[in-house]
Amino acid sequence: MKKIRSAVFTTAIMLLAIFSLIIAANAGYSSIQHEKKINISDNGDRSVFYAEISFYVYVGDGCACEPIPDTAVEAYGRDTDHFDTNITDLDGFCILELEYDATYQVTIEVENFHLVMFDFKVLDDQPFTIHMQEEEESATPNVLYNMDCELNNCPISY
Repeated sequence: MKKIRSAVFTTAIMLLAIFSLIIAANAGYSSIQHEKKINISDNGDRSVFYAEISFYVYVGDGCACEPIPDTAVEAYGRDTDHFDTNITDLDGFCILELEYDATYQVTIEVENFHLVMFDFKVLDDQPFTIHMQEEEESATPNVLYNMDCELNNCPISY
């Protein structure tokens, strides 16, 4: 009888130790996974902090518009150190990722066209449509546009 009690006690202790090890291993694995998730979101999930601002750059009026490819679009933060730049594709389209609730100065420069500059505050993903004006041979200065976009979607035409 004493042997049976001793065997049952030993078995119970072993089961308790195995169960404790399993719980400890799962807790350690869960904390490692939690740390990985935190590191991933801290390092690279830009969608949490950045809005996608799309630009369409054209020449011409109305339905006769032609996209202008290979146009440099730059945005420099006025109240942040962040900046982004991109070049339009064959459709005259590009996207910049800019910080929410920050003010940026956007510069669009194309050879033989007037320089376009404007300021705006990033509130959400916003599209901009820019119609570039060709430079004439006269000595008119570049055009500087300033605006404060307070609307959610704020298409701009120049």
